[in-house]
Amino acid sequence: MDEEKNVLLRIVQDERDDELSVDFSLIGHHFKRLLALWLCLAVALGALSAAAALYLRGNVLEGDTKALVHLASPSYDIAKIKSPNVIADALNAAQIDAAALESIRNAIEIGGVIAESDYERLSMYYAIVTQDAANVNAVQSLLNTNYSVSEYIVTFHSSQAGMSKRAGLDFLNALLRSYQDYCALNYNDNTALSNPLSANDYREYDYAEAANIFRTALDNISSYLIQLSENRMGDSFRSVETGFTFSDLSKRAASLKDIDLDRITSYIVIHSVSANPPEVQISYYEWLIENLTRQRAIERTRLNSLTDSISKYEKDSMVILTNTDGASSVAPGTSDINATYDAMIQQKLEAQATIASYNRSISYYESVIEGFQKVDGVSNPKDVELVQSYLESLNDQLTELTRNVTVTANEYYEKASFSNQVQILVPAVFDSVSSSLLIKYVVVIEAALFAAYAAVAVFLGIRDANPRKKEEVLEGQPEQEPVPLAES
Repeated sequence: MDEEKNVLLRIVQDERDDELSVDFSLIGHHFKRLLALWLCLAVALGALSAAAALYLRGNVLEGDTKALVHLASPSYDIAKIKSPNVIADALNAAQIDAAALESIRNAIEIGGVIAESDYERLSMYYAIVTQDAANVNAVQSLLNTNYSVSEYIVTFHSSQAGMSKRAGLDFLNALLRSYQDYCALNYNDNTALSNPLSANDYREYDYAEAANIFRTALDNISSYLIQLSENRMGDSFRSVETGFTFSDLSKRAASLKDIDLDRITSYIVIHSVSANPPEVQISYYEWLIENLTRQRAIERTRLNSLTDSISKYEKDSMVILTNTDGASSVAPGTSDINATYDAMIQQKLEAQATIASYNRSISYYESVIEGFQKVDGVSNPKDVELVQSYLESLNDQLTELTRNVTVTANEYYEKASFSNQVQILVPAVFDSVSSSLLIKYVVVIEAALFAAYAAVAVFLGIRDANPRKKEEVLEGQPEQEPVPLAES
């Protein structure tokens, strides 16, 4: 009989330490166990986030409305945007009761935007003055510092005016348009075209005098068109209504003057055409020449005085002050001196042009007198009739030209020139929160909560599926004795 033996059997699961077990049933169990907690948190957090978003939207809608305005010329007064007339026009455009004008006026705030270089220079002087009030040089430098402001922030406090922010936005846009209209009416550089024919009927004058009136009118038109063409945008502007550029109109004026008018003038002089007897016209033109000679002498005296003043006047060289950051500015006082010098130069040019005009008129009248001195009796009726038809045709053409020039210039100042003088760089704006954006906020928060809920459930399921990892943490505990098998 075989000897009895005790056999000890140990069952060990061969599992790699770095292998991770995933039990989806355990993960699903934790999903179910945490479902109630997630639902409660989702409802509570969703309500809180929606309430916070609605509160934020209410605050934004009650905030300020702002716009950025650019003024091309320092002569424009931005403070006029708060004038009763401008505000009243804006209230009418926005259909708001005019009784609220004063409260709305107090709710408008204007702030200038200073260039960074100017701001740094002012800050530097101010810092020196605050540290040493006895520094006279720093105080004088601060007082003499020149800086320009061309951009302004216009703020409208809607709540102060008793308006919603949407109504305030509409009103501020209407106010900006009203201010543009005010500037266009009061600061428009478009001067009326001077036309001698508008005040004088050429039929009331003798033919030679009428021809001279036409010449003056054409000279005025040519000078006016040259001034417009010299503008930065005037040389390329074409009117939509007339279809002409200023260059086209200048060519038309030159054609009437050099062809049509010269033809009439030469015919009048050569044939000595006049509605009066020759001796009457001779005495009249002699008086004109004498009067023009006196005026020319006065203008020559003025020209000589200007020439002498300019020769003795020393134009200051421009002094540039450069800061450490590279910004530069003109030294105070030099701009006024140079402006006076430039004004005298302009006056000298105008005096020279006036003298040239007197010389031309005197020469013309002398030729007319020479023609009448060779004539016996009255002018030929056929010559008179022909000259009258020429003058009538020239008058019609000049009237049409004047109309086209006026319309084109008005359109230019309205659409091209003045549009760049008062610019609304940023219209009235405010930061609003829309309903769709509120929904997005709530959805994002709820999605983040669900992601956290799912992450916790997966973590707990994986932890329960890997108990050996948990046993390794329990260090220091005695190992259990193996269970012996029954004796055979």
